[in-house]
Amino acid sequence: MLTQSHLEQLAGELEGTLLYDDLHKTLYSTDASVYRIRPNAVALPKTTADISKLISFAAQHNISVTPRTAGTSLAGQAVGDGLVVDVSKNFTKIISYNAEKKTVTVQPGVIRDELNLFLKPYGVFFAPITSTSNRAMIGGMVGNNSSGTTSIRYGVTRDKIVEVKAILSDGSEVAFGELTSAEFMEKTKGDSLENKIYKRLYDELSVKENQEEIIKEFPKPEIHRRNTGYAVDILLRSDLFGGTEPTINVGKLLCGSEGTLAFTTEITLKADDLPPVHNIMVVGHYHTIQESLESVVVAMKHHLYTCEMIDDTILDCTKTNREHIKNRFFLVGEPKAIMLFEVASHSLEDAEKQANDLIADLEKHNFGYARVKIYGPDIDKANELRKAGLGLLGSIVGDNKAADSIEDTAVELSDLPAYIAEFSAMMLSHGQEAIYYAHAGAGELHLR
Repeated sequence: MLTQSHLEQLAGELEGTLLYDDLHKTLYSTDASVYRIRPNAVALPKTTADISKLISFAAQHNISVTPRTAGTSLAGQAVGDGLVVDVSKNFTKIISYNAEKKTVTVQPGVIRDELNLFLKPYGVFFAPITSTSNRAMIGGMVGNNSSGTTSIRYGVTRDKIVEVKAILSDGSEVAFGELTSAEFMEKTKGDSLENKIYKRLYDELSVKENQEEIIKEFPKPEIHRRNTGYAVDILLRSDLFGGTEPTINVGKLLCGSEGTLAFTTEITLKADDLPPVHNIMVVGHYHTIQESLESVVVAMKHHLYTCEMIDDTILDCTKTNREHIKNRFFLVGEPKAIMLFEVASHSLEDAEKQANDLIADLEKHNFGYARVKIYGPDIDKANELRKAGLGLLGSIVGDNKAADSIEDTAVELSDLPAYIAEFSAMMLSHGQEAIYYAHAGAGELHLR
């Protein structure tokens, strides 16, 4: 049984801090979700040696270890009843940038927007952008395989993983990066936990029946947004397991695993060239949710940079919000939903042509009663309105306050209208109304 004397002893062995008073255990019992789990203690490690000691202590006392950065998780990923290990305080360094390879190495507590401020002078950026990007940290984004508004153009966090340095359950430090098939097989030899992991992966994924089951049961390859989960199916792309790729990267498997496979201490990411500077947002206005979703299938043929949805519940919340009432300037009438379609180019003329072609296609299919073009800083205002969605829903007073329903569930884009129609019907059958917002272009809506 874990006692206070055990915790006192552990605290004395750490360079960092161990907190187990009622206040801190209460503060860390929640994240941005509705879940509440009270931990035994909260650790603020200063070194990787601290993290190894925490993992060994947890194993000795048979309790869990929950890695945590900013705690912006919406599904309870950053809470646990054992040790919550907060690396947001001390693991905050941008370690290096490789201009030739366009890769950046960071500790998990680096804030996403601050990373991009660092990268901007080099003409590159880390593309995944969440609505919490001014506080969300890279470690959490890796744990969750975060994607955000730009995933339809640039992919998700998993696509950016070059290497992940981590600590395993026995306290050993390892690096998971890209390996040739021969290098992978060499890793299967030996008695270390790292060797055993590679051998187990090889043994399990070499079985034909396992491969068939993974292909059958895992999400369709067309669904690129897959927040949280063990992406073992991507390892099947290796020629070791009948695929065509000559290399394999187990670091990509850690992305989305929410710290349950290893404890990440350092991440190397691939950066993308900065997007074109000339962008135009087309705001589609719709009388029904269904019509707005059907329009996405057409709009996504136009190589959009973002495709985001906001429904009328969120828009109504902005009417009485001092900060966001000024961001409603582009709205026409009282839409049931709006879609934010963004195009971009290296010339304003081409961006205008893309926007006009998009509008013409929407008009041809009779999607929307208004289609408004906005430019420059006004696009930022519209995006701020979209980002504010979750916070605005939290401001609803009384029993009508929106509750979590389904978080970060994606479907193939062509299935989105039918999926939401079926979900809405199910909600109505229980006397509930749903609220919809966010990443329609990726086949994913946040549902409240």
